[in-house]
Amino acid sequence: MLHRITGRATKCGPSAISAIAGVPTHEAAAVIRRLFDRPSVNGVFIDELAAALEVFGWAPDYALRHPKYRNRRFARREDVWERIFADVPFDERAITLGTFLDPAPAGTWAISAGSHFVAYADGFVADSGAWLSRKPRPWLRADADCNRVALRRVQEAVRFVRVIGSGNPRNPRPEED
Repeated sequence: MLHRITGRATKCGPSAISAIAGVPTHEAAAVIRRLFDRPSVNGVFIDELAAALEVFGWAPDYALRHPKYRNRRFARREDVWERIFADVPFDERAITLGTFLDPAPAGTWAISAGSHFVAYADGFVADSGAWLSRKPRPWLRADADCNRVALRRVQEAVRFVRVIGSGNPRNPRPEED
């Protein structure tokens, strides 16, 4: 289930995190800034998005990658990539957003298409409002907005699952050792 995207940050990465985890976008951006020592969040890589979702209690369990990008990971830090994605099974497939979403894949997905993140779950999509809507809406090819972005190339799609016993998702501070 996707959540309505709320918060002050308007970029697509924090918006995808907000839709999946149900936290405001400015909290998602604050987690990325803290984890990666960034002064601002104007764009995110998949490792940053996954690390932030991990803080909010979500873990990747499957990935789909475009074959053209298999040797060029869209990651800011290799060590974070390896920690999060080392054991995540993946397939390589050249696919468009419409071809991927039309059969309504199961699970909660963060999809990077055309250097833009879209969140998908249970037949609904949401993004920062740049392509679709901050409010989850059904993915329908008959909808002009969905059809307009359906031919965008999927660079990477990652399915996330809720981690049981992950604590309070509204408190994104990691426990101190």
